[in-house]
Amino acid sequence: MGSMFLKTRIIFGEAAGTLGKLGLTGRGLLCSRRHLNLNLENLDLDRLPVEPEPTVDDVRRYWSEIRDGRYDYVLAIGGGSVIDTAKVLGALMTNDVDPAEFVGEERVVNESRRIIAVPTTHGSGSEVTKYAVLKMRDAKRSIVSERICPETAVLDVALTMGLPRHLTLFTSIDAFCHSIEAYLTRFSDPVVDVICQAGVRKFFEGIDGAMADERGGRERMVLCSVLGGMAINAAQAYLVHALSHVIGAMLDIPHGMANALFLPGFLRFHENHGKMRALNEAVGFSVAERMEEVYERYRVKRLSEFVSQKEAEEIAERAHENRRLMSAGEREITLDDLRKIVSLCL
Repeated sequence: MGSMFLKTRIIFGEAAGTLGKLGLTGRGLLCSRRHLNLNLENLDLDRLPVEPEPTVDDVRRYWSEIRDGRYDYVLAIGGGSVIDTAKVLGALMTNDVDPAEFVGEERVVNESRRIIAVPTTHGSGSEVTKYAVLKMRDAKRSIVSERICPETAVLDVALTMGLPRHLTLFTSIDAFCHSIEAYLTRFSDPVVDVICQAGVRKFFEGIDGAMADERGGRERMVLCSVLGGMAINAAQAYLVHALSHVIGAMLDIPHGMANALFLPGFLRFHENHGKMRALNEAVGFSVAERMEEVYERYRVKRLSEFVSQKEAEEIAERAHENRRLMSAGEREITLDDLRKIVSLCL
């Protein structure tokens, strides 16, 4: 069983005004991907531009640029990659090691510098989680530590307005994956189950409105994202992420799109699972069928458009080596199970 513990204070509100009330004194490092149209003039900030899906070498380069800065806090405003990078840099400020040494569970010895996260997408949930993903040469690897959880998450729906359609779609599917994967792990408990069910509902209630860039849809997807983050923080991600971490590094595919490639097979593999039947009953429809409709409506690409059958099997073999994610289910997932999931995605 998992346990619900959230270190992060979650604040819904207008970003600049909320940040101004947090008592951020001293010098801050601002991690962001793009120029921000936010009034942060009352804060003493050095900006570090962060590339999407940075590699461990990128993070080493960022650290060499800012390590002499003596920062009092780290402010991350952006998507999951930006927030994850800020977490790693915050940890490097208090731990004199190479970032690769953080990979694994609870390898961060000292509490990171104070981290404030402001997501501009509605997918990763990184603003409330103990996870950061580093892209290594062979696959993406996870840093798992309570010591990198953001102190505060500021959720401002306005920052997600105008998000391009492809980012809207794939960050939303990432958020959905967090809820559905956590729900099917052995770490889920009754509280996590309720959070996951709510996350799944919010996805289907919000995806069409979000794709039309309507505020109501964006609001539901922001909720879907933070609920998914809470779910994997208490339980964890599972098979979709194990597979997506491999193909994401292999073909340089963005994380949300990589998850989307393996989600249909994961849902079909679990369609007769007792908890999946309970979820369908709770939400009032077949989750797998409804997701297929979303894929058709928005022409989501299939795995066969990226890899051959042989390459897909190789991805399954490499993903099966991820023991942390492979062992999260109620029963052991065999390599044949994983091959079946992959074949259902082609």
